[in-house]
Amino acid sequence: MEAEIKNVLKCLWKSPLLRKFAKWLYKSEYYGAEEIEALLCKTWDGAYPTEFLGDDLLITIGNFLYYTAEFTVERVYGENYWEPPTHIRIVADPSYEDRSYVYVLELNTKTILAVGCGRKTWNYNPEAVEDDLKDLAKELEETKGLLATRIVSSS
Repeated sequence: MEAEIKNVLKCLWKSPLLRKFAKWLYKSEYYGAEEIEALLCKTWDGAYPTEFLGDDLLITIGNFLYYTAEFTVERVYGENYWEPPTHIRIVADPSYEDRSYVYVLELNTKTILAVGCGRKTWNYNPEAVEDDLKDLAKELEETKGLLATRIVSSS
C-alpha cells in the first residue's frame, strides 16, 4: 500500500470501521489518498469537500453516498450481493440544500433493506460518516432474515 494512504490510515487510528472503509475506497480506486483524507479525516467545508468538487455537486455527493452503501452491503451480503437469488440495488438521492439519502433495495421482493444518511451533508464529519456506516450495517443485518423469508415465499 502506498505511503500516502498509510498516512491517511494513521489519522483514522481510533476508528477501525473508517480504516476499513478508507482501505476499501482506495483498493476500489474510487478515490485517491488525498480525497479519502478530506472525506474521512476532516469536517467537510460545505456539502462536499470544496477542493474535490466535481462538475456536478449532486453526482459527487451521490457517488460518496453510493460508496458508503456499497461498502456496507458487501460487508453484510458479500461481494456478489447483486447476483441471484437477490437483486440488491443501491440508489443515492443526494441534495445540497436538504437531506440526502441512500437506499438499499431488493428488486425481486420489492423490499427496502436500508435507508442511509438522512441528513444534510453540509459540514459532514468523520463521526457522522462512521455513524451512517454503522446504521446502514445494522439495518441490513436486521432485514437479512426478512429478505430470506420473502425470497423463499416468492419462489
